[in-house]
Amino acid sequence: MTKHSPAPETIITEPNAKKSCCSKMKTCCQKATRAREIGLAGMTAMATFGPKRFRPYFQQILAVIAVVTASVEFFRKRKG
Repeated sequence: MTKHSPAPETIITEPNAKKSCCSKMKTCCQKATRAREIGLAGMTAMATFGPKRFRPYFQQILAVIAVVTASVEFFRKRKG
């Protein structure tokens, strides 16, 4: 005789079903984070060592990104 398992029944989804970005493994989100870090590192390098003509533009873009990120983090922490 077999015992009935107390675990809830699992639902098997279709293998072709589209998975969201933030699934259990979060691989898609991890790749996006890595790409964002690489992009910021490249922009920082261009702002530091790039052509003098384009340095101010990269510095301004990085400043805007920093301000937006800081404000989003501030309001997230305040909200929750």
